[in-house]
Amino acid sequence: MNTVFFDEITGQSLDRAEKLLAGIPDGARRAVNSALSRAAQHGLTVGMRIVSGEYAIGQKELKSRTKQINRVVRDNAGGYEVTFGYSGYVIPLLRFDTQIGSDGRIYARVLRSNVRKLIANAFVSRVKGQHTGVFVREGDARHPIHELFGPSAVAAFYAHEETVDKMDEEIRSTYEKRVEHEITRILNGWGGR
Repeated sequence: MNTVFFDEITGQSLDRAEKLLAGIPDGARRAVNSALSRAAQHGLTVGMRIVSGEYAIGQKELKSRTKQINRVVRDNAGGYEVTFGYSGYVIPLLRFDTQIGSDGRIYARVLRSNVRKLIANAFVSRVKGQHTGVFVREGDARHPIHELFGPSAVAAFYAHEETVDKMDEEIRSTYEKRVEHEITRILNGWGGR
């Protein structure tokens, strides 16, 4: 599992939330957590848009295999520790641009800029009723076999520095906009919490 963490997102806004919501139990944590969640969702959307433009896979598939991690914890000194990021597992090769020829040969591409290439000795199979995937044999014997995978969405984020920079920039701007809204929401009693 890969994880991308953006730790230094808060600052003055966290202090401001603590001061404005001092009379409301757990108010600052709730405001920061809600704003952070929205910012992370937006950052994920921006990242998926960039990654799906580069890799031969749709945004829906990437998003379904990526998990968002948000954690706001109050430390002993009375402040808050904010951690958030993304984690995800590798994506089966069959989910990328994979084609099975009429002769049973498998052609696949992971990057949109490449062409489909033949994968020697590969086959598609449903393993023990779990899922269908592209497999290759690890020797001359019938077993063992192993499945072929593409990168995870998080690894694709890391592949290019400008993707992470763009996501970071969008997350920061969205967070700063949303934290004010969340403070107002909690002060007015909206949201049912």
